[in-house]
Amino acid sequence: MSWLKKHATTARAAAVVAIGSLALGACATNGYVDEQIAAVNARIDGVDGRANAAASRAEAANTAAQSAATEARNAATAANGAATEARAATQRLNTIEGRVNSLEAAPARTPRG
Repeated sequence: MSWLKKHATTARAAAVVAIGSLALGACATNGYVDEQIAAVNARIDGVDGRANAAASRAEAANTAAQSAATEARNAATAANGAATEARAATQRLNTIEGRVNSLEAAPARTPRG
C-alpha cells in the first residue's frame, strides 16, 4: 500500500490547515485597519480645515465687496446731488450776471446839488 493511501485523511487535513492559514494570513487585522482609517481621517480633517478657512475668507471678501458697493452707491448719490446743486447755482449766477450787465450798461447818474 502506498503512503498516500495510508495517510490520505491526514494529508487532506494538513492541506486544509495549510490553505486555511494562507487564506487567514491575507486578512487585515483590526489594528492595521484602524491605522489606515486614522490616516485617512487625518487627511480628511486637514482638507476640511482648509476648506472651512477658504470659505471664511470668501465670506469676508463678499462682505467687503458688498460694503464697497454700498459706499459706491452712496457716493454716486451724493455726487448726483452735488451736480444738481451746481447746476442750480450756475443758473442763479447766470441770472445775476444778466442783472449786473444791465446795471453796468445804464448811464451814470450825477449827484444832485
